[in-house]
Amino acid sequence: MKSNPFSTKFLVPLSTAEGVSQYLEKAIVFGDLKPGTRLIERDLAETLGVSRIPIREAFRILEIGGLVKIIPRKGAQVTAISPKEIEDIYTLRAHLVSLAAKLAAANAQESDLQAMTQISKRMEEKMKKNDFRSFFELNVQFHHLLAKASGNQKLKQILENLGKQTFRFRYISLGLPGRLKLTLGKHNQLIAAIKARNGKLSEKIAQRNIEGAKVALLKYMVDHPEHFDSLGGYSVSKIPVIKNYGSLWTV
Repeated sequence: MKSNPFSTKFLVPLSTAEGVSQYLEKAIVFGDLKPGTRLIERDLAETLGVSRIPIREAFRILEIGGLVKIIPRKGAQVTAISPKEIEDIYTLRAHLVSLAAKLAAANAQESDLQAMTQISKRMEEKMKKNDFRSFFELNVQFHHLLAKASGNQKLKQILENLGKQTFRFRYISLGLPGRLKLTLGKHNQLIAAIKARNGKLSEKIAQRNIEGAKVALLKYMVDHPEHFDSLGGYSVSKIPVIKNYGSLWTV
């Protein structure tokens, strides 16, 4: 039998532009680079020790993900966060994730459920240590696993493509009072519903969890406008109301 000369897994190296874009993406998501911050090519190139060409390419990558906007003759800046964008993205995400949860109840393998349970346990450990960033990163992994468990590759791709546009919002939302404990509790409820193969309940838990996060974030924006560029006249009266959620939901 002929031996395989390529037995070691090949890892595709990141291009400099991809490395820079991921570095900046984390800084934006974690709030180190605030909305409206100007990104100066020259300064970034000097700070990161790279040429200005990959910096420009990184800006284009981030622009596609909705994190940066490139203004002609002015350069790049971190995009603002608007209530309308939050409503649009969270409404879309609520339907897509709830669909993934419903499909997971029918299609999830035992290995999927075990992986989701392990992630949930690790999230609990991070919550107890108040390790917020690690909790957030595990939360992203949990949702990747949920999308995989749906068994629908196209849905998984759509959720992954939408993901980067939601990370900044999700990070802020998780940091609000009570959201870590609430999110973890909903994850455990969701795992139990999927294990029970209850598609309707899985769908409901996932949708309400995300709708609740949307409401919490919108309320935070109204209560703390100083953290955002502009609310554009958005007020508390426009925040969606969650009704009839019974024992399943508390915002």
